Amino acid sequence: MMFKNLSIIVTLSLLASIGFSESVGGKFALANARPSSGIAPASLSADRSVSSASASALPSGPADTVIVFPFENLSGRAEYNWIGEGFADALSLLLDKPGLAAIQPDERDVAYKQEGLPSTAILTHAAMFKVAERAGANLVIMGSYSVEGEGRQGTMTVTARTVNINEGRLMGRQQTQAAPILEMQKLQGDLAYETLYQHNPESPYQRDQIVSEATAVPIGAFENYVKGKLTREHEAKVGFLERALKEYQEKTHSAYDAAAFELGRVRYEDRAFKDALEQLRSVSEKSPRFNEASFYAAVAEYQLGETDKALGDLSALKAAMPLYEVYSNIGVAYLKKKQYAEAIAHLKPALDASPRDTDVSFNLGLAYFLSGDPKSAAATLKSEIERRPADGEALYILSKAVEAGGDKEAAARYADQAKRLLPSFAQLETKGSPFLGRVKETFSKANYYRYKRDQYAAASPRQADSTGPAEVDQLMQAARTAFADGRDEEALGTLGKALQAAPQNYEAHLLMGKIYERRGDTDRATNSLKAALFWNRSKRPGRVGAKAIDRAEVQTRAELICDLQRLRSTGLDAVRSGL
Repeated sequence: MMFKNLSIIVTLSLLASIGFSESVGGKFALANARPSSGIAPASLSADRSVSSASASALPSGPADTVIVFPFENLSGRAEYNWIGEGFADALSLLLDKPGLAAIQPDERDVAYKQEGLPSTAILTHAAMFKVAERAGANLVIMGSYSVEGEGRQGTMTVTARTVNINEGRLMGRQQTQAAPILEMQKLQGDLAYETLYQHNPESPYQRDQIVSEATAVPIGAFENYVKGKLTREHEAKVGFLERALKEYQEKTHSAYDAAAFELGRVRYEDRAFKDALEQLRSVSEKSPRFNEASFYAAVAEYQLGETDKALGDLSALKAAMPLYEVYSNIGVAYLKKKQYAEAIAHLKPALDASPRDTDVSFNLGLAYFLSGDPKSAAATLKSEIERRPADGEALYILSKAVEAGGDKEAAARYADQAKRLLPSFAQLETKGSPFLGRVKETFSKANYYRYKRDQYAAASPRQADSTGPAEVDQLMQAARTAFADGRDEEALGTLGKALQAAPQNYEAHLLMGKIYERRGDTDRATNSLKAALFWNRSKRPGRVGAKAIDRAEVQTRAELICDLQRLRSTGLDAVRSGL
């Protein structure tokens, strides 16, 4: 149900430098704890690795990781519950940029489960910080909202804040905005842009760019999509997602990747693999869910008997998603095709990466046995039986492996155990064994998202280095022209790109300061002018292009802005001392 004339009043606490006035138990005991990433690389070759669940590895990646919790509905009106998850879903996607990793809702829910919390729980601040620590985030965005009035006369008030849990303080000053409910996504874009800017004042992203991303989905389709994710009743969930897909198609004449993925996953979990494939294959390669959709699609293909297609899709996926589950499934596909050497080549590193996974261990033991290596098969299956004593199929194959190795007494013992556990034992003995390979139908979302953040972190420096001095000069000329013409947003975006490549470019900082001063944003203007002064002081006097940087101009402008900050700063002398 849409309420087109509802208004939103949003109070947004964004990253800046004010003290956190709220604590839990007087301290932040979790501030320096870091969770395990659940990722342990295992060597495949000189340039390959498999990610597995290991409690010993720590996450590596961007300096900051943010998690957004569903905003709390204070109105007591369940029909508005979708809005809270809508903010979390949208912000998580918008904030996931190079240099700032965002925990996605699926991974957040994994952290809930690890802490013993239902994904629908309304958390205390202390519980939020524990979940954030578990997920590997140091920045937390939390919020609440309430709705007053009825129908078109109603209004919604939203509050949000960002907390750095490592430093134990709330950061940011509050902003208040009002807008119709139809502009909720624009507010999400504004919040995301401000958060990105506060995290990195030299961010290359423009406000219009982020808002455009936020508003790309029609509001009705977005509402149905979020409700579909939240609803537990199966038919209602399917109905919401189908309506989301239909409205998006009608309004944009294209496919709604996020809704297609969710509906495909519902059908997949129903084991309606043909219907699941229809949705999963429609997910665009540009979608952040493409790799996950490809994993589920490949398993669906395998279950439908399309082994060659499944093998091709999994093989294409392993570079982008090098999880042990992917390698194990490739091994099973090769095993079914009786290409035993290839099967072992994928199953062995999968088991190395996840030695406690009994399905992978069974698959490798089966591959060894079918390849004519009963000794390796017996060793692998004995290890599997130690962890899973009631695995009748493993006991059956083990009995055949040790019999092939000449130990008839042990073979009889294992066969007796298998007979007690397997109702199909007699059929296996008389008609032969059907294919017993075990496909992994799920994968560790936490491992995958952390792997993606590691890749972003590794790629970011190369991206910055790819812009050379000539390109920086071109960016600066474009920024000067935009500034002169009064196109401030364009100028700021261009300057951000220049500073990504050349953070010591003091003219870029100075020009940013002038823009913010012109716009009345004294805080940002002062920060930019300080940076300009620092980099000008750090280098020998010189020229940028044909224009010399005037140190006196920087000092004068900074002092002027300091005067404007008297009422909200620690005093003129203290601010000047920072210059």
